[in-house]
Amino acid sequence: MDRLTRIPTDIRQGAKITRAEWTRHRREFGTPSMGQPVFLVVLLGFAAGLSWLAYSLGRDITAGQPFPDDLVGLAVSVAFVWMVWRSSKYTHVRFERLNPDLLLTTVPARTAALGLLGFVYARLLTTLAVPTLGIAVGTAVGLRAPTAVLTVTLAIVGMGLLAAALGTTSRLAARLVALRFVRARYYRDLLVVFGWIPLVVGAMLLEELSLSLAPLTGVFGALPLAWFVDMALVGAFDGTGEAVRHTVGVFGLLATAVPVFAVGATAFVRRIWEQDSASSTGSRGSHSLLETGVVERVVGERIPRATYTVARERWLMERRVPRGLLSTGYALVFMGAVGFPLVALVGGRTVLLVYFAVTLGLAAGVAFGSDPIGTEYRTLPMLFTSVTGRQFVGGVLLAATVVGVPLVALVIVVLGIVGSVGVAQTLLIALLGGVICPCTASVATMVGLGVERIEYAPVPFFFTEAPVYGELGATAFLRQGLVLTIGVLASLPAFVGTAPSVSERIAALGVPTASIRVGSLLLALLLAVAVTRTAAKIAVQRFREYQLE
Repeated sequence: MDRLTRIPTDIRQGAKITRAEWTRHRREFGTPSMGQPVFLVVLLGFAAGLSWLAYSLGRDITAGQPFPDDLVGLAVSVAFVWMVWRSSKYTHVRFERLNPDLLLTTVPARTAALGLLGFVYARLLTTLAVPTLGIAVGTAVGLRAPTAVLTVTLAIVGMGLLAAALGTTSRLAARLVALRFVRARYYRDLLVVFGWIPLVVGAMLLEELSLSLAPLTGVFGALPLAWFVDMALVGAFDGTGEAVRHTVGVFGLLATAVPVFAVGATAFVRRIWEQDSASSTGSRGSHSLLETGVVERVVGERIPRATYTVARERWLMERRVPRGLLSTGYALVFMGAVGFPLVALVGGRTVLLVYFAVTLGLAAGVAFGSDPIGTEYRTLPMLFTSVTGRQFVGGVLLAATVVGVPLVALVIVVLGIVGSVGVAQTLLIALLGGVICPCTASVATMVGLGVERIEYAPVPFFFTEAPVYGELGATAFLRQGLVLTIGVLASLPAFVGTAPSVSERIAALGVPTASIRVGSLLLALLLAVAVTRTAAKIAVQRFREYQLE
């Protein structure tokens, strides 16, 4: 009996916590009508678009057209997933601002969990208020049924409640897992950063194989999530037996699932606040930067030991926090959005192989040469007093070359054999891609050393709890664009000479086509080497003259 009498008390105190957190949120971030008018205008425009779509749907149904189950099912599924994700984000932001030392001295953990859940739901409702109004009004006008305003609103509010409970509980569970398992955050970020790749591949396979989505839509129709659609439209018709049953089922689902999620959230909050988190112990993953490595055994003492140390440091830093690996996205987007359409327009196997070689070279160079000040920010005083400019720049070029050259050679040689490009041209193209690696790295290092230390600020980053230092604003993107542009210009003779339209016109003058392509590749190699040497010299000079204050 005591437990039953405490439930109204917990709800009442949880509501007070919800109101208090809502007041704090409004004071911290304001409202769309206060300080964010642009956001309010965009939201109104989005709601107007949804209202028009809902009106069109209702008008078509009234005209006797069949109900688009597939389209509506997909839209509702995407909307629910977005609600869950948004609730998870709200939970993360507000949970970080809760004061457990104060809360746990006045209320139990379950009351604080209910207050957090109430805040997340209220926050989600304010986000959905204007779009919900647009959908409800548009549907009611299209169906010519005023009661649809009420049923559509109730359906969206109910779906928001389920999404808020699920999003809050899942976020708390993820936080507990991150506290218990040290590597959990790393794998989560790995999924966030690279999880889009299998989705894109899957979409391409569906398009290529022309697979039917009917099984997926059939699964949606059998899920309780489809009940919300029937609930939204039950006010537009006389009410079929199935629609009424599904509407009752929605209330039963909420009455069952929401308390279960609330209990789960309470358990997770208690374990997060009242128990010690796990800690990382031992030296797993640590390596000495001064040990003799594989490269030193092969090359020997022809390269200074300090250069090896800088290169090994870059490899170890990338292994722990792949900051440079994520920077390769700039190269891939640049070459995909700008380079590939031009190459596809020109056509030809050889020029396509050059495109792949240059893209891989740019990616490897950017991975190890971009943003040297931000990467070494915490150790800059020790760096400038322990190595020379030539050793530092040489170490960066060594790091990019050792990783990039084998990658380029492996991919390009295989593609050249499959594409029947020719042995000589394939080897020269692979060599060009290998030279582009240090070329891009030297240019990136030169550009990065031209940024003053005061331009950097701590920013959150993937794969680490500690903030990294990066350059804020659009200037950083412009610098990356400059680096990639110089790298592409260094290889421009190879693109021009291997283009069929150019080589065929010159061949009409009596020059062999193979000689034209080989000559253009050699010219691109010489230009890339010249750019590498020039950029490296400038980078060394900037390293020597760099000022920490």
